[in-house]
Amino acid sequence: MMSRYVRACVFGPTVLVPLSFAQAQTPTPPPYSLGDAVRSAEQARREAPPPEQPNVAVPQSSEPRFTMPEDQKLLVRHIKIDGPDLVGADEIRTALSSYENRELTLGEIYDAADKITHLYRTKGYVVAKTYVPEQDARKGELTLKVIAGSYGEVTIDNKSLVRSDYQQNVIDRALAGSPYIRREELERAMLLDADLAGAGAPRIAIAPGQRPETSDLIFSPPEARRIEGYVLGDNFGSPYTGRIRTSGSFTLNSPTGYGDRLTAFGIVSETGGLVNGRLAYAPPPTYGGLRGEVSFFETTYKLGGVYRDSRATGEANGFSINIVYPWKRMREESIYLFSNFTHKYLDDRVFDISLARRYIEVGTIGVTHDMLGSVFDLPFVADTSLSASGGVLRFPDSAERIANKAGIDTAGAYGRINLSFNSTLALTSDLSLSFLLRAQKAIGRNLDSSEKLGLTGVFGVRSFNEGLAGDSGVVTTPELRYALPTVDNYRHSFGVFSDFGAIWLEHPGYTFTQRAFSPLSDIGAGYYATYDLTGVESSPARSLFFKAQVAHSLGWRTVAPSYDQYTKGLVQLGVTY
Repeated sequence: MMSRYVRACVFGPTVLVPLSFAQAQTPTPPPYSLGDAVRSAEQARREAPPPEQPNVAVPQSSEPRFTMPEDQKLLVRHIKIDGPDLVGADEIRTALSSYENRELTLGEIYDAADKITHLYRTKGYVVAKTYVPEQDARKGELTLKVIAGSYGEVTIDNKSLVRSDYQQNVIDRALAGSPYIRREELERAMLLDADLAGAGAPRIAIAPGQRPETSDLIFSPPEARRIEGYVLGDNFGSPYTGRIRTSGSFTLNSPTGYGDRLTAFGIVSETGGLVNGRLAYAPPPTYGGLRGEVSFFETTYKLGGVYRDSRATGEANGFSINIVYPWKRMREESIYLFSNFTHKYLDDRVFDISLARRYIEVGTIGVTHDMLGSVFDLPFVADTSLSASGGVLRFPDSAERIANKAGIDTAGAYGRINLSFNSTLALTSDLSLSFLLRAQKAIGRNLDSSEKLGLTGVFGVRSFNEGLAGDSGVVTTPELRYALPTVDNYRHSFGVFSDFGAIWLEHPGYTFTQRAFSPLSDIGAGYYATYDLTGVESSPARSLFFKAQVAHSLGWRTVAPSYDQYTKGLVQLGVTY
């Protein structure tokens, strides 16, 4: 076995270079490996058409105001609040200070009550009401009574695929955080219900309760699709495995009636140079929102073109377990705690001889923060994720383990820190600025190719072919996008962007084909279009979408000449159903 492995290592890199009697060049390995294939398939799955975000609207309680002639005045020296102190005495006194120690009309008295109502509702007590009870205020003390509003009957008018009793438990658990009706608990209940596969964002109706100072709530989850998915075609692939790729996803929502989900994903490039399949099952979430998913995956690649005769192939397979808990779930801010464990087997081969047959077990823990707010009074949305990963890489073959130790030295324990940030700032109603950042820092040692950060390709610096990756690095993409006039159901926009990134190797002494530090950048433009088909009768499709981009390299062209396309066009066409 040792002699076969040495023969592959010595002669493999040489024969992988296209030889010609009319051309001589320095032998180098191909700029593509199994790690690139795994990364390409995973990025394609994660860059699928985003799901529709639940649109939750918490209803506001409104009641007719009591009216009386405004020609009478009452000297008010002090205003007393009768009711639960849920917003803080200092804020109440600040809101009422301008109404004390002066004569007030009845209209001004009710203005003071409305201010306290508004204060409670801005603090999340959406049905709170302040009113002026019957009293003798001739001594100068006026009493305002606050009713914060408590839960009466909470019921479900269900049209979704998820069982009513299960949704009732999810909603009851979310509302149990406070005896009073608050926006925080209401939004959590609505969004956790919307997170169930097969249940959309419910509407809420509020009615007077049977008991004093209570309100009844009726949740109405809408009808949802049992089956949904998408089909994509693009030219985002590697020239070594096939530019043209077809990918698709199929999702079966709530097959058991408890908000679970079964998903299948696949991608294949022309001639089968890259093939990936993934099957995942997400069991019913807990009533508190804890979600899990178990998935199994397999990826294969084979190099074509000038590397066809080398019989360079690779295979990766394994399983993954994901757990996510919504620590905070609101429309304007959500915080998720997540963890992941992945086991994978990888093997790169040349001339049918294994070069690196290995096993990796890696765990990740992290936090994700989603927000919807404003910056300088401009609408702003942002998603941020920070995590830490630690794992172990094992070589079952002693010869391959020794060769790895003498070379790239990735065997054993390793770790990395991961960061992603995605934001959009609405400058006007038609103009927006988005910013995407991906970063990774290896902790003190080289990483396996499947664990590196990809710098090039459609999810990095787009004018370069995919394949260049590093142990640590950062990739950023700012884009300015303008929404063009909508034509019926056809929405489209035009954008200009720039990709900038840099990667580095923790210990680069093992290689002469990649620099220790590699910065790259490009500039480009894109056209994006979506045609909404939801209003078309008898159409199983929901939307058609199209994306076309062109990117041109800027500077640092000597850093990665074998990847540089100088000017590159990218096209994607797809349909969701």
